[in-house]
Amino acid sequence: MGTNQVEYLGFRCGETTRDYRLLVRHPDGGSHEFTLVIQQDAFLTHQVRYQDAAEICFLKLNRAIEACALLPVPGLPAPRLDITEADLLEYRESHAPKPRRMAPPRPAASPAAPADVQEGRPR
Repeated sequence: MGTNQVEYLGFRCGETTRDYRLLVRHPDGGSHEFTLVIQQDAFLTHQVRYQDAAEICFLKLNRAIEACALLPVPGLPAPRLDITEADLLEYRESHAPKPRRMAPPRPAASPAAPADVQEGRPR
């Protein structure tokens, strides 16, 4: 059994949304197109960065496909999915920078011996 391939087809700007189009190609040769929608306000209020939007949509679509495959009667998600505030928060939290760990202090370096001194006697 093969795996689905997801292809990014682009996005369209509406008055209040950005609609991201993704095509899922199935191992049997079939395909389905999905539109994932992010409210423009989410970009304007810095809940999401433009460069992260396609990845957020890809991740949400993959989760939806996996969830539908586990149903008693497997199917596909709806052709239009909304990216929610919870989706955006989950993405931000999973991609937040890791806190820096304090490195133990380095031992003080001993002063280097002059190059012209060997075995305790000058050259």
